Amino acid sequence: MASVEKRTTKDGKSSRWRVKWRNGGRRENPWSSRTFDYQTDARRFKTLVEAAGERMPNQDQLAEHGFAQLVPAGVVMAPEPAEGQLTFRAYAEEWLGQLVKPHPETVRKYRERLEKHVFPRLGDRPIVDITRREMREWQQGLRDAGLSAKTIANIRGESVVPIFKAACRPGEDGEPAVRTSNPMDGLALPEGPRAERDILESPDEARLFLEAAYAVDPEAADLLLCKLSTGLRWGEVSALPPRAVSVARGTVSIVQVLRKVNRRWVVEPKPKTKQGYREVPLPASVMRMVTDRVAAASREPGRQFVFVAPRGNHWRYEDFYTDRWVKIRDLARERGLARRMTMHGLRHSLLTLLATEGVDLAALRTMAGHASVTTTMNVYVHATRRHHEPVRRIVGDFLGVDALTTGSPVG
Repeated sequence: MASVEKRTTKDGKSSRWRVKWRNGGRRENPWSSRTFDYQTDARRFKTLVEAAGERMPNQDQLAEHGFAQLVPAGVVMAPEPAEGQLTFRAYAEEWLGQLVKPHPETVRKYRERLEKHVFPRLGDRPIVDITRREMREWQQGLRDAGLSAKTIANIRGESVVPIFKAACRPGEDGEPAVRTSNPMDGLALPEGPRAERDILESPDEARLFLEAAYAVDPEAADLLLCKLSTGLRWGEVSALPPRAVSVARGTVSIVQVLRKVNRRWVVEPKPKTKQGYREVPLPASVMRMVTDRVAAASREPGRQFVFVAPRGNHWRYEDFYTDRWVKIRDLARERGLARRMTMHGLRHSLLTLLATEGVDLAALRTMAGHASVTTTMNVYVHATRRHHEPVRRIVGDFLGVDALTTGSPVG
């Protein structure tokens, strides 16, 4: 990834800022760099480099974003958009300003992703002129820069596709649509390396993972055990209050969540969506652990959460990931778990298990807290190898080849 370095002049009286990157993001390629007088310019240029796949932005991008001085001499630049043409950036800003339902932090994330991944390439293009070829090349540029297919799908689905859809509708006062078609329609995600499986598929894998977790830190392991057995999101399990635990029913309810707002984790008194309100059953062994933690919380004045960090407050995701999760994941892999697990993969693991065991779709959707069962099945439920053995047995019995092949030498 490109980086920004502060460099002090030889006289020690002033600073400059250098953007460094390896071409294409590959370690074997040589370094490239450009130096700027102001940090803000360096950061903007770094964003352009990353959007271009860790390469020098083309002359049009340089000119569009105020870096015309970096265009090689003799290069003829493309003309600027005609005056009065509506750019993608301008339309996107208007679209963001009209959003009603999303949380302000969600809107901030949309804007941040647009600024980082979309505007450098498309921001100053007239929205009416953007073609499917441009969108395919934009997607491929993100893939070449190292973004996962899931991240690209999120950027597409959260903002880019809705912006183009809105541009294809008439205005609120009956104005004609800005575009006649959506260039994202039918556009597949770019091909890339197949992602490593990150779900636990068998009791042996679950046992191996949990043993590693408890070997590293029993406090963190309790949280992960609850997460694996309920499929809760990070913001749900880390914010779980004692009052949400029902011993009589053997359940936990989602009544509040942790959200990151302006780069700070805060407790929100309600889930993100109405589907987020739900009651999730716990197996007896996990319920005993949770009950013990609720009892401990009652003896500690001021304790607000079932699972707490060493200082007694809720866990911060970044601290948990760096100080606990990485160690647990690596130890599990050393002990034979042949995959690189992710925390969100625990949620996928549970939903995949329940689907494989035949839990009905409505229950799966409720457990996940999704508005649509399509999301549950298409995104969170994965194919597993649990059917291999029954397939071998059934096909073997059907063929009856043992009697035919036993003692029958070839040739």
